[in-house]
Amino acid sequence: MLSFAAMKNQMRYDKRKTCIIVLTTILTSILIVAVLKSVFVIPRNALIPIIIIPSFIAYAKCVKAPLYKSLSVSVLVFAFMSFFVNIANGFDAALHPSGVLNDFSLEAAIFQAVIATIFTLIVFGPASRKAAQIIDGLDTPRVYIASVFVWSIFLVFNLLISPRKYETLHVNLMQIAYWGTLILFFTLLCLLCALFYYIVSGMMEKAAMEEKNRMLEIQESSYQAQMRYIDESERVRHDFKHTIATLYDLSMKGDNNAIRDYLCQYRSLQPEREAMSFCNNVPVNAILNYYAHLSGKMNISMDLEIDIPKNPGIPDVELCSLIGNILENAVLACGDVPEADRFIDFALRIKDGSNLIIVCTNSFNGTPRMKDGRYLSTRSGGSGLGLKSISSTAAKYGGIARFSHEDGEFSSDVMIPVRAIDE
Repeated sequence: MLSFAAMKNQMRYDKRKTCIIVLTTILTSILIVAVLKSVFVIPRNALIPIIIIPSFIAYAKCVKAPLYKSLSVSVLVFAFMSFFVNIANGFDAALHPSGVLNDFSLEAAIFQAVIATIFTLIVFGPASRKAAQIIDGLDTPRVYIASVFVWSIFLVFNLLISPRKYETLHVNLMQIAYWGTLILFFTLLCLLCALFYYIVSGMMEKAAMEEKNRMLEIQESSYQAQMRYIDESERVRHDFKHTIATLYDLSMKGDNNAIRDYLCQYRSLQPEREAMSFCNNVPVNAILNYYAHLSGKMNISMDLEIDIPKNPGIPDVELCSLIGNILENAVLACGDVPEADRFIDFALRIKDGSNLIIVCTNSFNGTPRMKDGRYLSTRSGGSGLGLKSISSTAAKYGGIARFSHEDGEFSSDVMIPVRAIDE
């Protein structure tokens, strides 16, 4: 349950199919363990992989997250559950001082199930919120891989500390040492989880702030371009009366060639409009102007169809982040194809007043970069963070993001339920 709580937004199947796969796997593993234990004399810890490995395979099959994320979550949950196994071992040793590990009593099994259930109920809420937030927002493999090694230390510790004969816990201070070590390592694991959460949250907040700053810089650039155009226009309007006087004098002299030359010079001095108006939303207009200008410099044929109100129903920062990630990926992809074949078709509209639709099709070199079934963007060294950010933002508002390719065209489609405000 805890493993799936962290992956609540990464489920591949519905609850019914997931339950069938998981329960079938666990029951089959338990049956195999029971048969092996009845036929052979096998240490209890040696049977654990027969349950853990198939359970992880079934878990990884049921979620869409990359393997390194699934492995990190699974090892952490197994590490926590291994503590409850040893707590139950200590409880069993108190009930049956002369017993052995392989003769695990029914009372101890029930006790283990109870404390594991209580822990699951306590942690399930935070896991479904905080852990799911990290799983959805952080896509840095090295962080998850490093965490697997850390969690594995605690799992191995619990495998090694299990007493083979319970009577050893009743010798001198062994029982105090046993319980003290368990409590110490359990507390340490909890602290490490909290530390991991705060460090990763800080990384995600920093990334979000950098993205916000990038959008603000683009908006500032567009604003400055607009102000330059306004200033130049005011200067031209101020000098227009002198232009009229000059043209009047030339016309009175009948010097048509001079009039034509003067008009050509006047036209060449007119300010070039750097900023265009695509919509009434200022931040969105700024981000569109930025990429329209960038596309022009790269000789990319860009077709924009924009039809959104001033308040489209989603925060400007996140909408600009969506648009920016999609268009940046498109522009960079176009850079890998011949200039004659470069194009971007981008549409942004509100459909039926309730759905924000973003559709982008762009040319690319025809060879998609993929990893674990996911597209890798050309931004940030091809890590796929841009496309991941698009999917995460869409999911945050209950929407979807889909990416596909065919021949030399790459498509990005986003749909987000919104309540637009017309102004």
